[in-house]
Amino acid sequence: MGTSLIFSLSLAYAGDLSAVGAVAPAMLVFQLTCGVLQRALAEATLLSSANAEQAAERLDCQRSVAGALAGGVVGAVVAVGSALMVPGAPIELAVAYAAGIPFAIALDIGRSAGVAAGAARSVFGETAIWLAAQLALMVAFAAVRSPLGVCLSWAVVNVVFFLASARHPDRRPLVAGLGAWVRSRRGVMGPASIDAFLVGLTPLLAVQVTAFVAGAATLGVIRIVQQLFAPLAFVSITFRRVLVYQRKADVGTTRRQDFRDGVVALSLMAAGAAVLGVAVVVGRELVPALSFIPVGYVLVAAGLEKAALGFSYGCSLSRFVRGEFTQLLRARYVMLGLTVIVAPLLTAGFGAPGYLVGSALGMLVYSVVVLALPTGQRPPVTLVRAGAQVS
Repeated sequence: MGTSLIFSLSLAYAGDLSAVGAVAPAMLVFQLTCGVLQRALAEATLLSSANAEQAAERLDCQRSVAGALAGGVVGAVVAVGSALMVPGAPIELAVAYAAGIPFAIALDIGRSAGVAAGAARSVFGETAIWLAAQLALMVAFAAVRSPLGVCLSWAVVNVVFFLASARHPDRRPLVAGLGAWVRSRRGVMGPASIDAFLVGLTPLLAVQVTAFVAGAATLGVIRIVQQLFAPLAFVSITFRRVLVYQRKADVGTTRRQDFRDGVVALSLMAAGAAVLGVAVVVGRELVPALSFIPVGYVLVAAGLEKAALGFSYGCSLSRFVRGEFTQLLRARYVMLGLTVIVAPLLTAGFGAPGYLVGSALGMLVYSVVVLALPTGQRPPVTLVRAGAQVS
């Protein structure tokens, strides 16, 4: 998902914002599928058991890649179906994009398998080459105004790199025994995967419902501005991890502490949104080719959405550390129901800014529910591995 911003910008430049809106549901399905499979196959399975002294088992690596490929096929089918629900949108763009989803996810899980198998250096080098190839082809097809070329290049690069990565034994998909292997790990993959599923399902359903009250161009505006501020999500996740490891083992968590974490994360995200917003406005003025990027109220609303995201990250920090995903699911369900209703309604009245404000409200209510849940005691820090994922 590291190329999503450039992909969206290239698609908008090659075609228009309607082209981005046509592919937006498929991109959200990809993010949903990739997020769930990352949580289940990479974080909860491979990276949770491997370390510098003990590499992951080869069979686990191979079956994780096979599981990612199978899950990606399901995601690709759903992606095409979701794109069909956008009225008047060119479906060939979504089909071309969806063709690369299984290979993109299998490639991503394969990188985690490579790291878990002790080949982090080669994985880093491969990722750099993959990124360069993706960016070069996207920009090239954008320059010749071919939105279909942008989508096809994304898919083809993922296919080629997946086939090349399969030369490594640890990254070669193994289908034999996959079903039994997945069933044996249901306890590990359970609530954490459901939480990741709801995180991705919320914006997907909100966009699908919004498609009934807004056209592809509006969906394209929403997608573009969300991608412009996407780097802030990485900053917030990184900050959250820093807070995790700075705490003492015997410190109990309180609502005040969770609220303080939320305010700090919100402040950082708001400051980052202001900087990025100014950069976008200035860049749009200096580079005429970027004139398609929307500014104004929609840019402010996108910054508010990311600030609300930071607040939700901070407020749920301690519960992620303790693995209290079952409790967090209560708040996720509230956020899902509220966002799917409020975001489309506000879009109908205020356009793209309304959707972003509705999304932000959903995250704020999620944070309030999290703060209202009973607090607990943080486990000893030795139980939190240095390589574990908490996002």
